[in-house]
Amino acid sequence: MTIDPNDERLPMVTGRGRFIDDIKPADCLHAVFLRSPHASAGIVALDTSRADRAPGVHRVLIGPDLADTVAPITARMDENNWYEYQQTSWPVIALSEVRFVGEIVAVVIASDPYLAEDACALIEVEFDYRDAVVDAKAGAVDGALKVHTSLKSNVLFQSRFETETGADAFAAAARRVSGSFRHPRVAPAPIECCGALATYDAREDIIELTTPSQTPHITRDGLARFLNHPESRVRVKTPDVGGAFGVKMPLYPEEIIIAYAARALGTAVKWTQDRSEHLLASFHARDAVIDAELAADVDGRIIGLRVSLWCDAGAYSSFPLGCSLEPHTALVGLPGPYRVPYFKFESFAVATNKCPMGPYRGVGFVLGPLVTENLLDKLALQLEIDRAEIRRLNLIPKDAFPFTSVSGAIYDSGNYPDLFAKALERAGYDTLIARSRSQVDNGIRTGIGIACFIEPTGMGCNVFRSRGMHEIPAFDSALIRVHRSGSVEAYVTTPSQGQQQFTSMRRILSRMLGVAEDAIAVRFGDTTMMPYGSGTFASRGTVTGGGALQRAARRVIERMSRLAAMQFDVEAGDIVFEDGHFKNGHDTNQFATFEEIAEFAHSPVGGMPADMDHGLQCTASYDNPGAAVSSAIHIAVVEVDTRTGFVNVVKYVAAGDCGPIINLAAVEGQIQGAIVQGIGSALLEEVRYDENGQLQSATFADYLMPTSADTPDFDIVHQETPSPLTEGGYKGVAESGTIGAPAAIASAVMDALKIEWSECRLPFTPERILALLSK
Repeated sequence: MTIDPNDERLPMVTGRGRFIDDIKPADCLHAVFLRSPHASAGIVALDTSRADRAPGVHRVLIGPDLADTVAPITARMDENNWYEYQQTSWPVIALSEVRFVGEIVAVVIASDPYLAEDACALIEVEFDYRDAVVDAKAGAVDGALKVHTSLKSNVLFQSRFETETGADAFAAAARRVSGSFRHPRVAPAPIECCGALATYDAREDIIELTTPSQTPHITRDGLARFLNHPESRVRVKTPDVGGAFGVKMPLYPEEIIIAYAARALGTAVKWTQDRSEHLLASFHARDAVIDAELAADVDGRIIGLRVSLWCDAGAYSSFPLGCSLEPHTALVGLPGPYRVPYFKFESFAVATNKCPMGPYRGVGFVLGPLVTENLLDKLALQLEIDRAEIRRLNLIPKDAFPFTSVSGAIYDSGNYPDLFAKALERAGYDTLIARSRSQVDNGIRTGIGIACFIEPTGMGCNVFRSRGMHEIPAFDSALIRVHRSGSVEAYVTTPSQGQQQFTSMRRILSRMLGVAEDAIAVRFGDTTMMPYGSGTFASRGTVTGGGALQRAARRVIERMSRLAAMQFDVEAGDIVFEDGHFKNGHDTNQFATFEEIAEFAHSPVGGMPADMDHGLQCTASYDNPGAAVSSAIHIAVVEVDTRTGFVNVVKYVAAGDCGPIINLAAVEGQIQGAIVQGIGSALLEEVRYDENGQLQSATFADYLMPTSADTPDFDIVHQETPSPLTEGGYKGVAESGTIGAPAAIASAVMDALKIEWSECRLPFTPERILALLSK
């Protein structure tokens, strides 16, 4: 096998990756955090005197030490008439009370992390224990015990949406089906946990934070704001990132604290998170309860959908997205790829005494197909028609694009019926159904599940402003430098978290500029080197980062064309650029190579025109006017052992449309990895708290993750429908598998069990399967 020396994965597999814990500056101090053992309690007394005197300790910090200089974490939202929002105030170190197990009570900064941990054990805290709010739906009721006594209720975010017409759909419906759905609280669990390293340059008054952030500029903005330090003197750098999945997008209290400590002590301070700390105090996700009802006409065409959603927001809103992310995205995802004339939706993000929630791959879009697909299964059963036919009947037709969904979202392009047909054909659906009907119940029951869904990607300013998300810039930028030799250096604001963005970006530039890939360097993740932009999240890397890169590349070509015109003594409009050559359109024998024009730009003969700069450097930004909407159809086949309750996924087909494909290996890797995470949510993963708010799943012995033994071979089918909105027609794909897999597997499990159900609760653990069978 030949190894490409330019393959960005090579340093990782040969041990030359440089992750946050590999960075070890001289004389670096280490921070260890003392965390609350209680979900809800007052801090009566706190004695750090023994820790202050412990070996190697340089400083012990408690809440009042920072209260006057470090602002509490807040996530602002713009006012809007269709939702209500209550802002929380999260002290980076607790002041007089704690609101979740794992909240920071004190921090020890020592010369060694082990000495810091030993000193933490010497801190004495007296707590006034209080009852905890642990159920979001119960916590939303008027008169419930409040997590924040200063707020009017536990409902931090509340929205209502209803179409203007069709309110009589349910009264007029020939068929109605309903159900309750529960998606578990889950923990994004990248190979690399969180961590950060802060330094301070007293001469320049510069705070530098190195952290595996998905959003370097947003992190910088938050640091500057909460530390009251100008953005111009805050630098955020991103090293190699060992996976993120959303959990490394928000700003952490720990990052603010070590930046403060580095400034106060004048030396490097480092925080390295272990796995138990990650499961305890890194942002969780999902944790939603949904009550839903679907109305249809006599033939099975959907005429109405109404949904009530309760999301457990945890104790505080995270920065920058706040607590409204899951409700907002669920609103868009619920109608899916279907025509739904009437839609009524209400949502509540509710404060509880649990770890705060943040983004995780797929966010609220996961909830859409989980609800809609399983209600369609119920409807098909009522009508006694095939489950594929009920979906085919309701899919948005090809000629309807661009299509305005009942939620108000605009689907830019697609061909859902063709994609559906491809999935059914690849799965051998008719054969699967025939076998399922003839199976003998020998304790193993086979079920077939279908999930049809959409994935809005690369969302721009219009989308985030409509959601009131004040802190998200929503555009991305790129800077391209062409050097004298013709080699190219590009800086893009969407850092890689392991998804081969270097390769994709190099490929885009190579195709546009006609430059060999090995002559192109792409750099990410340094706020002093990059133009301003949003970062990598919501499947936006290729859409917005790649869009900015393409715009910058076109500006490079325009400038080089002017230079070529100077050489040929023609107008710039006469220059034709193709295959890396600038040609005189009037004389095809007169041309210059990319490298020759690059040389000329840096050493022109006769000087440059007054309106042109020397050298070649171009910057551009890109703001997607809407969202590039990808789509997919997933078909899962499971075997359920009715004796043990064990569910085995034996076949999985994923047919997806993410627009033109740049890097097939990267696309399929994204789909496969995301499906595995979806399998985890469907069958294994659940962050569990007891009635007192105590975490019951703080290690991988209790928080179960899928392994290769739980993963079938994936059969992936591609369809490429370009977006009319985006540069290059590109759409995102990173979250597709996570969105579809829980719904497809739930559909398959319910099909295998052949039972009447009113509640679909994930994960389908053996205990829950046996309980369902016993009803």
